[in-house]
Amino acid sequence: MRGDGTPFAFTCPSPRRYQHQWSWDSCFHAVAWSHIDPERGRKELRTLMRAGRPDGFVPHTAFWQASPRWRRAPLYATASYRGDTATESIQTPLLPVAWERVGGATATDLAFLEAHARWLIRERDPDRDGLITILLPDESGLDDSPKYDAVYGRLAHWKPGYARLVQRCRRANWSAAALCAATDEHVEDVLVNTAHALSLRALARLTGNPEWDAHAARTEHALVDKCWDEQRGLFFDLAGRAEDPVKLSTWSSLAPLALIGIPREIRERLANEHLLHPRRYLARFGVPSVSMEEPSFRPGFNAYRTWRGAAWMNTNWLMVGGLRALGADDEADTLAQGALDAVQRSGFREYYHPRTGAGHGEQRFGFATLALDLPAGFRAAGAGVARTA
Repeated sequence: MRGDGTPFAFTCPSPRRYQHQWSWDSCFHAVAWSHIDPERGRKELRTLMRAGRPDGFVPHTAFWQASPRWRRAPLYATASYRGDTATESIQTPLLPVAWERVGGATATDLAFLEAHARWLIRERDPDRDGLITILLPDESGLDDSPKYDAVYGRLAHWKPGYARLVQRCRRANWSAAALCAATDEHVEDVLVNTAHALSLRALARLTGNPEWDAHAARTEHALVDKCWDEQRGLFFDLAGRAEDPVKLSTWSSLAPLALIGIPREIRERLANEHLLHPRRYLARFGVPSVSMEEPSFRPGFNAYRTWRGAAWMNTNWLMVGGLRALGADDEADTLAQGALDAVQRSGFREYYHPRTGAGHGEQRFGFATLALDLPAGFRAAGAGVARTA
């Protein structure tokens, strides 16, 4: 219980380094808990929602035990430098997906999930094109992906200028409308919008409200209409006021494979031309976060930059589900087994070398336990994620 009497219960992402509550980590933890103790997963998700606001905002990071120390505060996307209990930034939205997995959502839970969906649509889609926008590179969870290098330049997450980017957002009161109108350091991110569509579909199933299916279809259509590159056979993020496509092949370019609202022929191209291509993404120990053909592919350990080639368990989880939605169960099994082999070799690690299976980053890393869901659990159902019996 926090000092003000607010109860909390969440799985620490990593005992040594990541001691706060992160949004998508908790969603992944809940999916893993659904195999062991669903009630524990429900407590995790309710704690995350409790960290939010009545208007439906859910923070990227919640500081339950203590606010970040003053040396770290400038790097956290908080309203001020001290005393904050959560960030003002968001993270890849997956709450309804996780709730569908653990089950048992109450009317109060569902009302908040609907408020959260409305907040994202209202506050993070200023041009009303169906695609939500991220202001900071780490709002996607892919903090240091090379796809952000050219977009953010000296303000990139791994550079000293990142503190200036956070301060700019503070001055704008975290208004996406104001920042998108005045600056070019913002992205309509393919992975974030894939998760958004997955969550809207899950929310429609949870509530029975067709409004959310309509919103999901709009996002799926916008992904195809604006982000799909027919020549390359990939989806690309859109950067800045000009919505310039970021033509670098990362795993988020493949993320819409998990959306069965995307035309099947497009999903088949993603799978056959890229995910299952041995020189691009078909590595022995999991899906690399950057195509192995890209010059920026750097799969080994780096103390300051991640998502530049290593394989992560959530990447494998989403891609396995996308293959299963195509009926490619043999290929999905092969992909899943490679990721499970990495866990067998190196334990639950933050990320893995996709060619050797070596574990890197933090040990005892929470969302690597998504491995529990890989063999048979994850399915894309109605463009969402659900477990088959």
